[in-house]
Amino acid sequence: MKSAKRTFTILFVLLDIYLMTGGYGVHGRMYRFVSTPIAHILTEIAKWVGGVNAIGWAIIILTAIIRLILLPIFVNQQINTTKSSLKMQKLRPELEKVQAAVKSGKTPEEQQAASMASMTLYRENGVSMTGGISWLTMAIQLPIFSGLYLAIQHANGLKTATFFGLPLSKPAILLSLIVFVIYAAQAYLSLIHMPAEQKKTAGQMLWISPVMIAGITLISSGALGLYFIVGGITVVLQAFIVHLLYAKLEDDVNKNFVLKKTADDLLSQTASSAFGANQSRVRPEDLRPRDVTDDDQGRRNAGKQQRRNEK
Repeated sequence: MKSAKRTFTILFVLLDIYLMTGGYGVHGRMYRFVSTPIAHILTEIAKWVGGVNAIGWAIIILTAIIRLILLPIFVNQQINTTKSSLKMQKLRPELEKVQAAVKSGKTPEEQQAASMASMTLYRENGVSMTGGISWLTMAIQLPIFSGLYLAIQHANGLKTATFFGLPLSKPAILLSLIVFVIYAAQAYLSLIHMPAEQKKTAGQMLWISPVMIAGITLISSGALGLYFIVGGITVVLQAFIVHLLYAKLEDDVNKNFVLKKTADDLLSQTASSAFGANQSRVRPEDLRPRDVTDDDQGRRNAGKQQRRNEK
């Protein structure tokens, strides 16, 4: 499962690089391979819906379909992130020991060795240093996000579309405010189960996210605003699902997560390795006992020879 996910992630990242490096205008790869099919689908949905707001409803319908298809992936990512956070709470006392060892290191070598123990602590206990972030979901969204933006900006029949009087090819303050409220609700749900010490740091980042997304909506277009609104509703839905599953996830981590390596184990191994490395720098001849008798005898003979020469 992990190897398949890693393979898909690499393939999507390579696809994103291929699309993004092929130009970003109407003659670029992104517009040709992604925006053009999206524009065609939106036009067909709009014909089916009908009315002056048809393009707006088409964006909402298409985004909802895509998000619902991807929802299991997003929920799984959120579950992994939550479980990683719970494991981090159990690992924190061990990490604090390692951090104390880094601070108390007397030489740069000792501090570096203790820092390496920190990374080994994550790896040996199967805890992700990235907090369960899925690069696959990010790689999947990028072409959709960029393709929809270019389709609305350049495709014939979509550039002049409106949604209840709001132009879809220009910024819309109202949609930006709605986006902020929705993603702020998602941030609040994410903070409910977060430990108090994490809320001070991670909490700030969670509140920055709604501001950033609302800001992107404000400087881009109303079409992206609709995309973010529908996407935000699904994000709130997945956060609520994880909220309902939290007690089960916590119980699972409590029962199954066992420390395979402690900070004391790793620091003792590090200390032994460092001692061995220092010992290997000593030459064998430096450790051999010196025969001081020969040296003294040599100096006395040299003194006698010098006095004979003076006579």
